[in-house]
Amino acid sequence: MLLLCSLPVVAAAWPVTDPDISATELRSRILASADSPFEGLVDTRGGLRLPDLGRLDDEVAPFRETSRVRVWYAAPDQWRADELLVGGERGVYREPDRLWLWDSGRRRIIESPRDADEPLRIPRLMDLTPPELGRRLLASADGETVTEIEPRRVAGRVAAGLRIVPSDPTATIDWVDLWADAETGIVLAVSIDTGGTAPVLETSFVEVHLRAPPAATVRFDPTQVDEPVRQMTTVDPIETAANMTFVELPDELAGLPRRNDPDAGLATYGEGLTTVSLVVVPQGALGRRISALPRTERPWGGDAALIETSLVNLELVQIGGLEIVLAGTVTVAELDRIAGELVSDRGIG
Repeated sequence: MLLLCSLPVVAAAWPVTDPDISATELRSRILASADSPFEGLVDTRGGLRLPDLGRLDDEVAPFRETSRVRVWYAAPDQWRADELLVGGERGVYREPDRLWLWDSGRRRIIESPRDADEPLRIPRLMDLTPPELGRRLLASADGETVTEIEPRRVAGRVAAGLRIVPSDPTATIDWVDLWADAETGIVLAVSIDTGGTAPVLETSFVEVHLRAPPAATVRFDPTQVDEPVRQMTTVDPIETAANMTFVELPDELAGLPRRNDPDAGLATYGEGLTTVSLVVVPQGALGRRISALPRTERPWGGDAALIETSLVNLELVQIGGLEIVLAGTVTVAELDRIAGELVSDRGIG
């Protein structure tokens, strides 16, 4: 028994050999890894302090607590992620033409049609796994400083490391560290640091196999679950907003260039890892608890509701019967600057 208990400690102490790969080559392999299969067990530790967000609580839970997720990834449009809960699981199954959500605790099945390019949405379980999160962060890092860092051992594998440092002084992110398998480019661990005493978000494999999962494992069969299937076109309020346009959103926001589909109902602005998203919806569309957040006087002359965290900040402004939501990896002062321009005489739309 003593020997078994000591195995993790011994494994962690194994020497880490240099993978002998340049930062440029490692970056290229990570960006090309979307088609590389894997399966394993992921621990995600979030440190954000968020208020009660009502129906969004399940979606934001990984950002404020520890989650354990088992994942099977065959392709970008064919994967499965199961959050392991006490007495049950919450699973997401991605198929080429649809998405299945299965909640064993609530005994609920949701089926939603999917296109090849999904709209903006709240991050799902797979989005916060190291391969997905690391690759997306690196893909967004044009113009940022990317350097090599010391390798480390992750889930028994030697992983080469990169650090991304944002160049914008308004960024909340100080740096992002990621470690990847040098041969496949599959990211095995990600750590996002905002200057506190500990990373604000960490996600890492505790067990990983770089192989294709069985096809039957990533396929959801609703006939095996004795529950009715609910059909939903969208599965969260942000995705709903991205599919609808209530007003025309600008191509530039307070000097920041737009970086997503100009026809989408949710716009993202900025460069690199420093981004701000803008959505305009009818008042109350995001839920009563969000609309009821306390409001404070802002430097631009009006009032707004704020959600402040070390990573993402949100400012909610009400104009007439509309709610203007600004959220991003920028300081509250930067959100105030942007909000001030939006509510000026130029307005929006």
